[in-house]
Amino acid sequence: MPATRTGADTVTALLATADDLLTEGLDGDGPLTPAGRDRGAAYALRIALEAAVEAALTAEEAGLGGLRSMRAKLLCLHHYAGPGRARRAHALWNRLSAACKYHHDELGPTHAQVRVWRATVGALVAELAVSRVTMASPQQEGT
Repeated sequence: MPATRTGADTVTALLATADDLLTEGLDGDGPLTPAGRDRGAAYALRIALEAAVEAALTAEEAGLGGLRSMRAKLLCLHHYAGPGRARRAHALWNRLSAACKYHHDELGPTHAQVRVWRATVGALVAELAVSRVTMASPQQEGT
């Protein structure tokens, strides 16, 4: 029976993959071009962000884990993670999605852009995990 990964393990592995793509081959060795590495890192970051949002929603409501559209998940995230985090996640997901698409008449993401996105995704993933923990165990008020 194959071992299954938790959401946190998947996100950690994807962030590590992005780090590897951003740091390996800076000297020009290997089969991937620098642009290919940057686009590959953007893919890994987008999937990591999607997995973190999925984990945050699955922890909150059993029914929300079944949503298929990432746009719908990001709208639901407003309620569970707060509007500020949800807006940042939505904007970041849009940028990463655009960076993942190849168009022959457009340049891909730059190495510096992908590095900034890596730091932003890492911070947002940590914030979503913290908000998930604090929302899962609310403080009881009253008596």
